[in-house]
Amino acid sequence: MIRVLVISVSLLALASCASFGPAQRPQSGANIAFPDGFDYREEVAELEAPDKAWWGGFASARLDALVTEAMEANQTLAQGVANVDASRASLKSANASFLPQASGSLSAASDTQTGLDDVASSGRLSASYQLDLFGANAANRNAALANVDAAVFSQRALELTVQSDVGTTYFNLLASREQMDVARRNLEISGRIYEIVEVRYAAGVISGFDVSSQAAQLATVRARIPQLESQIASLETALAILMGRVPQGYEAPGEDILNIALPLTDPGLPSDLLLRRPDLMQSEASLRSADANISAARAAFFPSVDLGAGVSGLLSGGADLTSSLSASIAATIFSGGRLEAQLESAEARRAGQLAGYRQSILSALRDVDVSLKARDANAAREAQLLIARDAALDALEAAELRYRSGAGDLTSLLTSQQTYADASNNYVLGRLDRLTAAVNLYVALGGGY
Repeated sequence: MIRVLVISVSLLALASCASFGPAQRPQSGANIAFPDGFDYREEVAELEAPDKAWWGGFASARLDALVTEAMEANQTLAQGVANVDASRASLKSANASFLPQASGSLSAASDTQTGLDDVASSGRLSASYQLDLFGANAANRNAALANVDAAVFSQRALELTVQSDVGTTYFNLLASREQMDVARRNLEISGRIYEIVEVRYAAGVISGFDVSSQAAQLATVRARIPQLESQIASLETALAILMGRVPQGYEAPGEDILNIALPLTDPGLPSDLLLRRPDLMQSEASLRSADANISAARAAFFPSVDLGAGVSGLLSGGADLTSSLSASIAATIFSGGRLEAQLESAEARRAGQLAGYRQSILSALRDVDVSLKARDANAAREAQLLIARDAALDALEAAELRYRSGAGDLTSLLTSQQTYADASNNYVLGRLDRLTAAVNLYVALGGGY
């Protein structure tokens, strides 16, 4: 009899294998007509295609170390890994519906008059299997499989976000430190001018108005330093949290932002984004899940068929084993519109997912063009900012020399000093804009995923 049960279980398992079917993939690109190229792609002979370690294009060993640490210790990424594990567990649950379910039971009983001297015991082993004739289990499995893909792609998008956040935060920190150097140089210039003013005032050449004006200028320049100190501390704290560190006592590494390499990136073809941006692949996987949910909702209209097999017998008394085979069919005759509503809901969610997928593609195409334009525009802007900084330094030196000799006035000198300070800060911010634009371009292209 046990052999009968084993054969029955084997047949059920073979029937379950026939129910597995490949998930249907939605049409590539959601029927969006892709352009032949991006609007702001420039022809450069030595373009480099981004790879997974896209931040290596900046040739900064310190940035490499920061990103590597963040990928290992960032708590948001750890949370995302747990979400992926939960999706995989749901897939295991969906796969279990294709396998027979087996159960066993033991029971013992005795007559109250005889006590424990006469105990009758029995056991039963049974197995059951639900035939997936109309694809409900297969649809649920395909939905779970697509959800796993969506969770994995979501994690990849999250990794790209953390990587870019580390890059932009680090570059902002370096820019703030460079601005601190500019502020200290400006403070040194203000102090030097103040000494000149005091000498000329003591000699009776100028009035106390110049002394008061320069004292105000000196205090204004000095007030800039604690503001930058607070900004640097805030950025270091943000960087520490990105790397999963306690922010107290953390001091980020440093380097000259003006010496960081500016990578060249080949944007490829617009259609490549479907296979390069993890957020688009996540949206596409969610669309596949929505398709599978529609199939599951349709299958709910059809009957379900269950097969069963069992063997039982008394464990005391030496009685023969008895076996049984069973089959049952169940169908919903009236549900008050519940099944129809479930199907309509699944179709509406699928329509929403499709619209979201199309919108994600359009946004991705926009992101690349905007990033390409920003890269080119910021390069041209930085070149002019460098010219402006150097010219402002020449004007400051000339104005200081004229004031020392008595040929110039303090107002012109202070104006030249402020112009030079602004030009120096603008040049630093111009380099920061170029580095940020490069990071944004990598993100828009999917980070070479």
